[in-house]
Amino acid sequence: MTGTDGSVVRLEPESGVVIDEPSEDAIFEAMGDLDSRHNTFLTIEPPGNGQEWHVVISSIDTGFEIELRDAKTREHELYVSNDRSKIATDVTIWIAGRPAFAQQRADRLESG
Repeated sequence: MTGTDGSVVRLEPESGVVIDEPSEDAIFEAMGDLDSRHNTFLTIEPPGNGQEWHVVISSIDTGFEIELRDAKTREHELYVSNDRSKIATDVTIWIAGRPAFAQQRADRLESG
């Protein structure tokens, strides 16, 4: 599902500053803005209701906790890392592998 603004993926930190279609660099930067008091997590998911998948990255004492969940494919992964670059790369690759995301991108390219 494409959002009313045409976005396919939306990054939203707890602080509420939404980034549509975040790049790997934007994910990396948003993780750098997380802290342990006021902006503790960010979510990445398709906009709208009924999301099939989501990513949650939370700031913890030892780095970051990453949750990758896709209800349609029954994937669920939870891990901890302190390597922001690797996390941003892994999350970007994981999102690109979502069947719904791939179909949305193909539809947009055809209509575009």
